[in-house]
Amino acid sequence: MLAYIKKKGKTFCLTGVLLFFTACIYGQDTIKFETIKSIKDIPHKTAKQKWMWIHRSVAFAFMKERKPYWNQDYYSSFKGKLVVTIPITTRFINFEVRDGKTASFLKFQPNSKYDVGISINSRFASLLVNTGVSLFDNDKGIKGKTSYQDYQFNLYGKKSTIDFALQTYDGFYIENSRKYDAYQKTTTQPYEVRPDVNVFALSFNYYYIFNYKRFSYRSSFAFTEYQKKSAGSILCGGYFSALGVNADSNLVSTSFASYFDSTSSIKNGGVINVGINVGYIYTLVLRKVHMTLSLVQGLGHDNTTITLEDGSKYELPLRFSSKQNLRTAVGYDSGKFFYGIMGLFDFYYFDAKQGSTFNYSSGKFRLFAGYRFSVEKGEKKLLRKLNLIDYRL
Repeated sequence: MLAYIKKKGKTFCLTGVLLFFTACIYGQDTIKFETIKSIKDIPHKTAKQKWMWIHRSVAFAFMKERKPYWNQDYYSSFKGKLVVTIPITTRFINFEVRDGKTASFLKFQPNSKYDVGISINSRFASLLVNTGVSLFDNDKGIKGKTSYQDYQFNLYGKKSTIDFALQTYDGFYIENSRKYDAYQKTTTQPYEVRPDVNVFALSFNYYYIFNYKRFSYRSSFAFTEYQKKSAGSILCGGYFSALGVNADSNLVSTSFASYFDSTSSIKNGGVINVGINVGYIYTLVLRKVHMTLSLVQGLGHDNTTITLEDGSKYELPLRFSSKQNLRTAVGYDSGKFFYGIMGLFDFYYFDAKQGSTFNYSSGKFRLFAGYRFSVEKGEKKLLRKLNLIDYRL
């Protein structure tokens, strides 16, 4: 009996020793994520470690805990959430051919439609996918057909925002056609359709948010933060825009020619515009309902070049120009589920006492509904399996 106990005891001791050494080996081979204070602490001696260091550094930058830079009494962050939104969006660019001498103008608009998309925001990436589903795509017999590529990006940082847009549109109709008696006498159609007209536009806006510690841009327009109390901020920045308009024939067709000066016989033209802007944005919070309004006034210089139907060209002298940026949003937000509407619009105005010029506007209007999913535990589990946190050497 004693021999059996001793034998069993030896077996027990041997098993304990093996477990101890195994724990030591794995303990030495694993570095907990919580012990890493900077990317310099991530192992990077061997070739494998150096390769993994690149990926681990990115994961560390996203996953490390940061002290809030904002006043948490005014808004909170959904950093650990996956925000999925279904937006229904219409985009547009309109322009006017405006005669500086007679004050007559023609307003060209595209035949817009609503596109259904899917937007995904997380701490790692933001993605907006167009599903290819369109709504209210009609009136082609009245307004003609418009084909377009419209890329509008809005980047909302903690202290600043950036808007960038690249737009190409083919096919317009003249919205104010029936304002002119000569047109009404020639046809019963409500609009003159111009499938030969095409537009290229490029724009860039930058705004600095002075009250970023109390006001959240992301709450109303990106849905990754939540405004708890009403707040606003002064905005200040700069902008750049470029517009190019082309047609196969005179933009001012025969039906309207008698109302315009000869300098409006435009076949193509362009405007380059640069300036500074100052404005204000405010979000009113009523329990779970928020209403946001922003108006930013811009002042700049523009350069306009015109090519007439006969091939001659003229350039308007440098002059001051005006620009307004308008943003608005109304929505309901319970923390998990949210829905609402928003609009982002830019208006460009150019004065021409002699010759003709283009005024134009662009933007988008959106209806949306979304949900925030808690994925923080799943993120950490996946990153551990990929050896991007809690590093196995």
